[in-house]
Amino acid sequence: MTERTRQNPDPADPEDLRLTISQHGAFLELLYGTVSRMTTVQEDLICRIQGITQTLTEQTGQFANLATGSSMATSVNIPAPTSASGSFQPAENFRLQPEPFFGDVEACSGFLLQCQLIFLQAPRYYQSDHSKITLIVNSLRNKALQWAQAFISANPITHLQYEHFINEFRLIFDQPRRQEEATRRLINLKQRGRPVSDHLIDFRILAVETGWPDIALKGIFYQSLNDSIKDHLCTQPEASTFEDLVSAALRSDIRLRERHHERQVNQSKTINNSPLPVIPAQFQAKLDQVPVPKPTEEPMQVGHSKLSAEERQRRRMEGSCFYCGAQGHLVSQCKRRLNSTDTPLSDRPRGKYFSAQTSATFLYLPVKICTKTDIHSTRALIDSGAEQSLIDLDLVASLRLPTEPLETPVEASGLGGQPLSRITHRTKPVQILISGNHRENMQFFITRSKHTPIILGYSWLKLHNPQFNWCLGHITNWSPYCLANCLASAIPSTSHPSPEPSSNLNLDKIPACYRDLHEVFSKTKACALPPHRPYDCEINLQPGSTLPKGRLFNLSRPERLAMESYIQEALSLGHIRPSSSPVGAGFFFVEKKDKTLRPCIDYRELNQITIKDKYALPLISTVFDSVQEAHIFTKLDLRNAYHLIRMKEGDEWKTAFNTPL
Repeated sequence: MTERTRQNPDPADPEDLRLTISQHGAFLELLYGTVSRMTTVQEDLICRIQGITQTLTEQTGQFANLATGSSMATSVNIPAPTSASGSFQPAENFRLQPEPFFGDVEACSGFLLQCQLIFLQAPRYYQSDHSKITLIVNSLRNKALQWAQAFISANPITHLQYEHFINEFRLIFDQPRRQEEATRRLINLKQRGRPVSDHLIDFRILAVETGWPDIALKGIFYQSLNDSIKDHLCTQPEASTFEDLVSAALRSDIRLRERHHERQVNQSKTINNSPLPVIPAQFQAKLDQVPVPKPTEEPMQVGHSKLSAEERQRRRMEGSCFYCGAQGHLVSQCKRRLNSTDTPLSDRPRGKYFSAQTSATFLYLPVKICTKTDIHSTRALIDSGAEQSLIDLDLVASLRLPTEPLETPVEASGLGGQPLSRITHRTKPVQILISGNHRENMQFFITRSKHTPIILGYSWLKLHNPQFNWCLGHITNWSPYCLANCLASAIPSTSHPSPEPSSNLNLDKIPACYRDLHEVFSKTKACALPPHRPYDCEINLQPGSTLPKGRLFNLSRPERLAMESYIQEALSLGHIRPSSSPVGAGFFFVEKKDKTLRPCIDYRELNQITIKDKYALPLISTVFDSVQEAHIFTKLDLRNAYHLIRMKEGDEWKTAFNTPL
């Protein structure tokens, strides 16, 4: 005889039936997912087998051809080739192309490394200097391509050597003091909150660039580690080499992190298993008498009662506004809330000592939006918390900026994850002028932001990487990318004639006795910069002196046209280049006797802090005495006398000058 401990289940009970069906459905979904993954793996294996089969077929055909050729050679009594000459030569991959180079200084070395590896992959296709230069030029974009066009126009590619081209390329786009910069960064590099493995990657990159020996790297690497790693290394035998120290640091970091994880797990178990504190009865009665403060109304809902949990859930399911209860919009787009004079709770600082005077400390930049018919001036907020750059919908409508829909709408949310707005459109590229001289074409995501019509977000900060003075509230320096792409003067590019060959020189005005030296009369060669020599012009500044900052001179319209022509020609010839130097001399013009304008640069302040280069000079009378018996004299007019002697490498930044827009 047995007893029943529970009632018999009713076979017609709908709840059990639903539970059984849901369990079967979940099991079927699990089986479907498993079958799908197996199908994917099977297809991947089939593709790999087909690739291996094709490779084996090709290699079998190649070996068959080699065997046929060797048998034919044997039949006609031709000596068989040696193992060295008959070895299989893999096909050269001449279709490889490096990544496009846009003129970024940090990417120059990597770009040249890619080109060098491509040359090694196909040595037969890149034997000549012409083919190597052609590959590099075909991969240049934007400002880098403009420089190559100007450089090759002054130096014909048919007579251009690869080493000379690479040296000029590095002079323009590579970091001039890479080793010194790497040394400074390596000394200041610290591990901080990163794992040793991540810290080691940056350390090895800088170590290769500095070229320091292992004994120096060992000391610097030890000093860069965290104190916890150093303490753990003290319990181990001292490392004799740099690699031994790296291995010991990696082991210590792994062990410390494992121990930290174990400690957290044990603490969580202790907290979960600890019993709740028991309040004595005499204190429980007193606690019951303490009045509980009533929740205050949110400033966002002045005049409204606080929403209950049921009401919030109902509005969330129906898509209603949490502020007014209407459907069709969210609380961030509620007109009643936007028209209210009260500040939303989420926008107010916490704390009872808040005042209106402390809420307006933000960094704004002056911005001009250039359209086809007008230029609109406003200001832009710098916000690294915004992933993209934003613009107000009303501003887009008033300026009639062209827009385009997004392929996938973006849900904007706040720091706490609360939804703010739904972005469905963005502007087409519009020209923006920032801080007076930073010009670019960019796209904005369209949202509602009346108080801040333009927001420059993290994507803009990452691309341009500006340096800010947060105390003064302005930009102190732009990145090399901006110097090459955004800060260039709005000067129309002009084409310059190609250098004339020596056969086309006009020799009528050259005396017959000098015609064998006709190359020195070439205007093209006179415009080219000479190579660096030991007697290059050097500027030694007085120690502790303040760097000069010249003023901008007002230019008339003819002077502005002459300035644009001069700068464009000097840039194309390589005499000048864009710079972010802290020194900037003034630029103006002086009228010559023939009414043309001579460009002048005011270096007076620079000369005042320059150490004078004093050396012995001959007397004028002595010079005249040496030629007193002569009867025939020749006067030669020098072309571009200021460029015949180059500035010493590394002193070019001291000669920078400023021009108005």
